Amino acid sequence: MTERVRFHFDPLCPWAWETSKWIREVENVRDIDVQWRLFSLTLVNANGEDPLTDPEARGVSALRTLALVEREHGNEAADYLYRAIGERVHEGDEPLTTDVVRSALGDSGLDASLVDSALDDDSTAQEVRAQHEAAAADAGCFGVPTIVLESGQGIFGPVISRASQGEQAGELWDHVRWLAEQDGFFELKRERDRGPGE
Repeated sequence: MTERVRFHFDPLCPWAWETSKWIREVENVRDIDVQWRLFSLTLVNANGEDPLTDPEARGVSALRTLALVEREHGNEAADYLYRAIGERVHEGDEPLTTDVVRSALGDSGLDASLVDSALDDDSTAQEVRAQHEAAAADAGCFGVPTIVLESGQGIFGPVISRASQGEQAGELWDHVRWLAEQDGFFELKRERDRGPGE
């Protein structure tokens, strides 16, 4: 039976981007269905004012556009848009601006004006906040990438420098999933000696 897995991400985060490439590969070799869900690192680091209502705040136009795309076009379209943003920002070293989001919409076969619609619609900020708060409440999410299993168990990570392929990706999933289900397991960590994609 296919397991639905929530993958919380912020398109700003290069580590979540690398892990997203891995989880897409896992979908090819394990019976999982990834539900793409938002989390705002800008919101985590906010001091006072709500950054989600500021279209100029870094990453906000991407988050709000992803919320609108998921609402109007579904999970698969949100995945395509996240891929297109990630390819431009994390693979192509473009800054995450509204214009880049507009270009990524075109890359994913969506109308570029969706970014303007998302920023004109106050409910998109509320949707981002709701997904962010659900991740924090349901899984104790404090950063990205965070994976939430169908059982409700959540885990931060894995934080990987390069996405594995094929059965290697599936084997990493088997271990991550097993650890996530262990009551009382909290953390494994080591020093990072390279950046994402290295």
